[in-house]
Amino acid sequence: MENNNINDIQDDVVLYTPKDIQRIFQCGQKKSYEIMHMAGFPSFKIDSSLYVEKKELEKWLSRTKGKNIVT
Repeated sequence: MENNNINDIQDDVVLYTPKDIQRIFQCGQKKSYEIMHMAGFPSFKIDSSLYVEKKELEKWLSRTKGKNIVT
């Protein structure tokens, strides 16, 4: 029998918001939204809120490493 409590789920999926992107990239609010709306950036919406999954952000960062990103 699996033990599926909320702590197990939180360990599996981490969603970042535009505010988190501001902190991670040390940028302003406008720039965080520009990044999250870029073509190829793995963000998604739930209703009107933007999110990016931690694992997908890490993959994106790995793919764009060494490139000049222009928003």
